[in-house]
Amino acid sequence: MIRRTRILATAAVLAATTASTIPAAHATTGSATTVMCVTDSADGGNATTVAPQAAARLKEHTRSYEGPCAAFGPAQDLGNGTLRSYTQTNADGTPYAVGVTFTRDALAGLPTDMNDRHHCYDVNGDGVIDQNTECVGGYEHPLALPDQAPAGLSTKWVLVNYNPKGHGLPGIYDVPHFDFHFYLKPKAVRDGIRMGPCGLVINCDDYATATKPIDPQYMPAGYMDHKEAAEGAMGNHLMDTDDSPEWHGQPFTHTFMYGGWDGDLLFQEPMITNAWFEGLADGTNTSGCYPINQPAAWQQDGSYPRQYCIRYEKGRHDFTVSLTDFYQAQKG
Repeated sequence: MIRRTRILATAAVLAATTASTIPAAHATTGSATTVMCVTDSADGGNATTVAPQAAARLKEHTRSYEGPCAAFGPAQDLGNGTLRSYTQTNADGTPYAVGVTFTRDALAGLPTDMNDRHHCYDVNGDGVIDQNTECVGGYEHPLALPDQAPAGLSTKWVLVNYNPKGHGLPGIYDVPHFDFHFYLKPKAVRDGIRMGPCGLVINCDDYATATKPIDPQYMPAGYMDHKEAAEGAMGNHLMDTDDSPEWHGQPFTHTFMYGGWDGDLLFQEPMITNAWFEGLADGTNTSGCYPINQPAAWQQDGSYPRQYCIRYEKGRHDFTVSLTDFYQAQKG
């Protein structure tokens, strides 16, 4: 009965859109329309163009969402729910979005220990691994992109890390949160970053590679290399100390980092607290998109995003974290 009701709701919204909303929108100079994937299932759907008010109704009452219909990667368990990667591709083959989606119930049943002990090193040589100081990475979920990912997409794969107690820097990022690493290099590069006693439990030779200076034209505007944030099985972390509110006395809610490796950018990383996601679901916070500071030039050809978006899709009962607003950049 619930399924039938949702199908009827979809039909009613589309009927209203087709009968009146779209013609009126096309007849009005300067009016806007929205590309939607119209669906009432977790996958599939049909891309169509609707007026903004119809788009809002579709998103509230069905599983429809903005943009071209997505291709999804394999699902993994997260808490009491699941997560998976996705890509959306424009009709001309260019990237519309790459992201991660996870179900509302994934925020329940999450682990509470510091990490999954996958990446540890006996730093002090006492023969005992201290989970709090000699392991890193929280609980990791490597996600392959869908086979249908658009050509030229800068993201090669995604690593999601859940941190039940946060991580350094103390007093800033030590609250429960997720790290969404959109890697610009193949997974083999990250997998080769060894554990060891330097930095954040990283091999000392790899620490030197991770913190190799990035030429100024390739460094994103406003970002700095903190040096001690080079991490085993991950890479270095570059931080926006100019514009990020948590560096200026505000509580950490969400922020954006870059990763570095061997004098080049390694990943792009939205970091988002559990509390922010909960606020999206209960209406305290608002879904939205935020600018990504760009370097003056890139060392590799590709399509790169200008924004990251954090959304709760009420009709789908899931969250999305995505990179979007892509542009084509040439090496140099």
